[in-house]
Amino acid sequence: MDIVVFVEGGKSQFNKTQVYSGSYNHETEDIIFWSKIFDNFVAGKKLKFKSVGSKSTIKDIALDIIDGQISTVLVAMDNEFDEVLQKQLSHPNIYYTHGYSWENDIWNSSVVKSVIEELTAIEIQHSDIENNFNSFLKNLKVAVYADGYLFKKEASFFPRKKSPLFCVDCNPTDLPSIKKDEIEKRLNEKNLKKSTLYSFGRRYSIETNKLCYGHLLADYCVQMIMHYLKNRHSLKNISKDIIYRIGINKFFNEQFNSGEIFEYYEEQFAKNVA
Repeated sequence: MDIVVFVEGGKSQFNKTQVYSGSYNHETEDIIFWSKIFDNFVAGKKLKFKSVGSKSTIKDIALDIIDGQISTVLVAMDNEFDEVLQKQLSHPNIYYTHGYSWENDIWNSSVVKSVIEELTAIEIQHSDIENNFNSFLKNLKVAVYADGYLFKKEASFFPRKKSPLFCVDCNPTDLPSIKKDEIEKRLNEKNLKKSTLYSFGRRYSIETNKLCYGHLLADYCVQMIMHYLKNRHSLKNISKDIIYRIGINKFFNEQFNSGEIFEYYEEQFAKNVA
């Protein structure tokens, strides 16, 4: 008998009743990510991954697990700021990403460089990508602090339903960059003081790469890759979904077997029973 693992992701959003009736999304990036995680730590068990859309549905299912209503089901979900704010649900059948989302776990400057080299078949200078990525992290730090600060109040800084790339120059002459003036404008609109935000960020040890809104981080990395292909190599863009999948593969093939993220999942699976 297969053990079902419910995860987020997919174009359709299903509520708990629909999920229990058999509705789910197939072959999402969330499924690809989590199946690779489980493959590393779970052997000899048949797992069936199903994406149900939103985290709210995953949390509803998680509560049924905690209440003992279902037993042969696992759930895996985005961490967001739950760990920081001590809001994680605790049960052996409940798993969380290391960073804000799976995107935060896989995307970094080395993965961006590796994807570019895969698509261009040319070895590139790492400093270009690393410098741009580090600039992205530096210029976005206060915005990530603001997001965590507002998340604690059940609000957000980044516009999640609209374009999270509101603060990114997506039409650069070379590579993308953060529009610092747009961040300043939004801070003013939300009456947020930088001193308050920096105090919050330090108190909770918020790291930009780990806790940046995942879609923004991933989409910025995609922008870096697409503009590098276009402006440095005169190559046409490929779909964002394909770049996501190449990025997932690169991370697991080249980086996952050691380091902080590996140790986090190793510890989580040592505690939990898959």
